[in-house]
Amino acid sequence: MKSTKKRVTKWCSNYIRLRDAIRYNNCLPEAYRDYTVGPCCTCGYVKTWRYMDAGHFISKGKGGHSGVYFDERNIHLQCKQCNLCGEAVKDAYEEFMLLKYGQDVIDKLRFLHKNNSYKGKLIGLELYYKGEYLAMCAEYRVKP
Repeated sequence: MKSTKKRVTKWCSNYIRLRDAIRYNNCLPEAYRDYTVGPCCTCGYVKTWRYMDAGHFISKGKGGHSGVYFDERNIHLQCKQCNLCGEAVKDAYEEFMLLKYGQDVIDKLRFLHKNNSYKGKLIGLELYYKGEYLAMCAEYRVKP
């Protein structure tokens, strides 16, 4: 059986990737909407969200954990190439974050990264992300 953290990561990833694809498509004229695709937050490449990653602005870090690892403001749809580049796309991700949230949210995420913990909250997070993902699938008629 998978660990709780792995299950949370799976449901969180599914939720974030579909969330960003839906947000992208809801900005398009109805005739062009295709809830199977979305753009990379760093390079803008539009691709099927199922083949993309849920990339983190602030990653787990050297200690293997982060206080914002499951914070929805810290995770966005990202193509695998950009997600694997890490440091190489750091400036592009920061520019995206500034436009989307502003400097205050970036500063708060950086603070929480070092001063927050998800220990003891994983089961609740798993239920939340699984429920949100399945609800979006049903609402937008996307196969889970």
